[in-house]
Amino acid sequence: MRCVVIWGLRMIEIPTGLAARRRFFDTLATISARAAGITVLLALGLILVYLIYTCLPLMAPAGLGAVEETRVSDAGVFVVREVDASLWRIPATDLRRGEPHRFIASGSRALVASADELQVFDLVSVLAIDAERVRPDARRRVSIPESGERRALVFDSAADKALLAFFDASGTLHAIRLRFPVRGEVSVERWALPNPPLTGGEILLDAGRDELLMVFGDRFLRWQIPVPRSREAGRVLGGKLAGIGAAVDAVAWGPGRETLLVATADALLHRYDAARAGLPHLGVAHALGARLRWIASEPQRRVSALLTVDDRLMLFVPTSAKLLLDVRLEDLPREPTLQLSSDGSAVYHFDGSVLRYWPLRMGSPDTGWRSLWLPQHYSAYDEAAHAWQPDGVAIGVLPKYGLTPLVWGTFKAALYAMVLAVPLALGAAIYTGYFLPPRRRNQVKPAIEMLEAFPTVVIGFLAGLWFAPLLADHLFAVLLLLTLFVLAPLGLAALHLALQRWARVFVRRPPRIALVSLVYVAVCLLCLTQASRLEMLILDQPLRDWLWESLGLRYEQRNALLVGLAMGLAVTPVMFSIIEDAINAVPRSLSDGSLALGATRWQALAGVVLPAAAPAILSALLIGFARGLGETMIVLLATGNTPLLLGDPFSGLRSIAATIAAEMPEAGSGGVHFRLMFLGALVLFMLTFVLNTVAELFRQRLRYMYEGR
Repeated sequence: MRCVVIWGLRMIEIPTGLAARRRFFDTLATISARAAGITVLLALGLILVYLIYTCLPLMAPAGLGAVEETRVSDAGVFVVREVDASLWRIPATDLRRGEPHRFIASGSRALVASADELQVFDLVSVLAIDAERVRPDARRRVSIPESGERRALVFDSAADKALLAFFDASGTLHAIRLRFPVRGEVSVERWALPNPPLTGGEILLDAGRDELLMVFGDRFLRWQIPVPRSREAGRVLGGKLAGIGAAVDAVAWGPGRETLLVATADALLHRYDAARAGLPHLGVAHALGARLRWIASEPQRRVSALLTVDDRLMLFVPTSAKLLLDVRLEDLPREPTLQLSSDGSAVYHFDGSVLRYWPLRMGSPDTGWRSLWLPQHYSAYDEAAHAWQPDGVAIGVLPKYGLTPLVWGTFKAALYAMVLAVPLALGAAIYTGYFLPPRRRNQVKPAIEMLEAFPTVVIGFLAGLWFAPLLADHLFAVLLLLTLFVLAPLGLAALHLALQRWARVFVRRPPRIALVSLVYVAVCLLCLTQASRLEMLILDQPLRDWLWESLGLRYEQRNALLVGLAMGLAVTPVMFSIIEDAINAVPRSLSDGSLALGATRWQALAGVVLPAAAPAILSALLIGFARGLGETMIVLLATGNTPLLLGDPFSGLRSIAATIAAEMPEAGSGGVHFRLMFLGALVLFMLTFVLNTVAELFRQRLRYMYEGR
């Protein structure tokens, strides 16, 4: 009688003979093992493919679409909304017939200037031209009576307010601020600056910061518009722009209005820090190869649109000096009337009757190779720096996406963990695998390996809430203990080896381990009990104060030292298990042979056992380091999560894994921040994959070396 097994959808008959059944089950086990291995490899491949697929949009190139033209009738007066380059109609009843009007759009509002009136229209509610639906004609219009000559009229709009400025015939600089509450009437405030130091040049406004900036040649004037109901004229600051060696061709705000961009006649683009009052120069001037006649920047991304005198449109990242696009536009007017939509979707030109529209594909200008990995000259920074600040919009600045601090923090945490884990794991594995009798070994090894099952979140919780204050209060004692723990045994071992080399009596009669251990423990206890006295005797002040005054190191309560101590305990059991198995797997015949030739146990260990187990020991170190790279909860709970490029053990850090755990829930799906989380996961995946692969190669070498023995 034969047995039947269902395998998938096929019926497989099991032979009844003993040998045949064994062969059948061996074949079945082989197929199952291979299928499981292939499934694991396939799963890893799919994870890698998905990570790469999610990260690919970060490297998408910029592009320019074909020009589109939209003609409007003469039935109304039209203006282009700057937000998305859409056409909007202002009813003729709101304008005086026969008078010339000037239209300036900014954000979602438009300024209409006539001879004796200034009108601001809210383009969110004005009737729009739309092929699919027509919005109701329910607008909010503000009329400001204003007559006389107006020179250099400029307009800027923010979320809840607008700002306009101009010179009158007498040279007085006027600024008018409008506030748009959610409910209620629009308030209008007016300020005047008589006899300004500069009466010409380019005027730039920032309604969000209530600031006016004027540039004339290499001179600048900054006027801070006063707060509401203030009787003062506002703070005025003037100065000179550094590095200007030629005539100025174009002036504009930089991305996010954090910087000032100045193009000169020698085809150089200068950047100045608008976040600081004196407008210091940022980095070096960028050579563009052609003179510019127009500059515009996006408010939410670090990209600027540049138009040269020969009608070349360039998309440029000022912080990283990366040129995203360089194309030539045909049939452009000679005047710099080109505009960039606020959302970066198009470059457009409107002459009152025809809207010419060039669609833009920006890609991801903030995530180029230079932006992610090289230092950048950011606003409010004294020099080029690496920075990770993806939530910059929440505090009024542009995001910063430098991955270098995260990679640095990842390696820093793993390295400090290895400082503690390597001596612990190596010493425990040597003692357990070589010196302990088999009975004791079978009791000690499972107990140490059980520590691997201890949740790392609990270790991180205890380190962050309990051990961090304890470490801050007893820093000198902890460092003294670590010094005695690491350096004292190494010093004793070096002394013993030197005495064996120079005095033969120590070869025949080595000191007893129990006596040395007893003296070592007594010295450690004595130093720890007198740590505070030793601290005052040596330093004459607390160690934290001495670090700051003498070395300039600021002690943070949650720092790399704390992470190293906590993560070192978590990594030790993995390394111990591998090293102990390797030492125990070395054939006893090798060490017994060396002992028979007159070597001591320590000599047999150093000369025979450890070299034979060296591949597995190195493999354990690599696996432990890879485990440290991927650790999440300990780093998240035991550090200040500060992305700093500092190597000292008393400063904080921020790792890739902790960043993914903390920021992934807040990252918008499909956005730059969201995809950068996947890029960090890809970097971490590749690092751990390479380290584990190298470690496995060393383990295979050890297995092949002693195969068949």
